[in-house]
Amino acid sequence: MKAMQVISLTLLSVLAVSADVLRFGRCPKPAVQANFNSSMYIGKWYEIMKLPTFFQKGECGTATYSAKSPGVIGVLN
Repeated sequence: MKAMQVISLTLLSVLAVSADVLRFGRCPKPAVQANFNSSMYIGKWYEIMKLPTFFQKGECGTATYSAKSPGVIGVLN
């Protein structure tokens, strides 16, 4: 019984450590890509891989990108 608890705790610890990276402070500000052509991304996109979630059981995830105004892209997930 004790060995099973140690194995379970070890596996849970490994999953918890690999799940996310915690960072303190402000969020990073990535640089904007030069010469970005947003019109290439307009339309419906389908996810090809995902982690299981309780709110999307059996659903294919999509994101629809649309041009709202110059320099503004709308997203509907």
